[in-house]
Amino acid sequence: MWRLISIALTLALAGTAVAGCSPSSKLSAEPSAPKTSSTSSDPNPESVDEGTPTPEAGTERNPLSYRGVGAKVIRLKAADKDAIWLASFIHSGSSNFIVSPIDPQGAEQASIINEIGNYKGTTIFNVDNGTEAGGLKIEADGTWSLRLKPLSMARAWAGPKASGRGDDVLKLDPQSSGLTTVQARHSGSSNFIVDSYAENGGEGLINEIGSWKGEVLLPDGTKLVTIKADGTWSFVRS
Repeated sequence: MWRLISIALTLALAGTAVAGCSPSSKLSAEPSAPKTSSTSSDPNPESVDEGTPTPEAGTERNPLSYRGVGAKVIRLKAADKDAIWLASFIHSGSSNFIVSPIDPQGAEQASIINEIGNYKGTTIFNVDNGTEAGGLKIEADGTWSLRLKPLSMARAWAGPKASGRGDDVLKLDPQSSGLTTVQARHSGSSNFIVDSYAENGGEGLINEIGSWKGEVLLPDGTKLVTIKADGTWSFVRS
């Protein structure tokens, strides 16, 4: 299964390319996203007590906010286990910060974040058909905050250009059609990994280390692009 393997492989600073398609994704089953004006990648959550979710109204699946210190296991409710989730984290610490989904039976899955020290970014989990997430396992030495958000709240990539810093998830509006290319640039010292997702699965677009610029094909029907980066990045599609 193509369960965000390329994101997990960023744990090791290796330049091995990750490519290919998963059999299918849950994107076709996601509810239509309401239009939002937000283009900010700031994952600052609101509130709250350690390990206690705070529901927020206004979307088809309510975002949940958490805050804690050190190691923690967050459980998802049964109604939320099948959903695609965006996970926006902030960690303030000096040692390992590792986040791994766990399935409903408690088995740990490939990590979606594996960093040392401070971290701020947005990633995604539970994309592939047939998968369920029972929760998230967090390993940390400092304070952290998490905001789980439905896919409809991903940053919209509506025009030709998109830019940001660090890990992020972009939802194409509209999805790519026909021959489409992306000119990409990254200014950083660590991994730069970009993956695309369509209804029929995911595909690795870029897997490099350090600063990079180049042009890649964007697969037909791409609805979602995920970015793993330690520096600033920019895209131009045409």
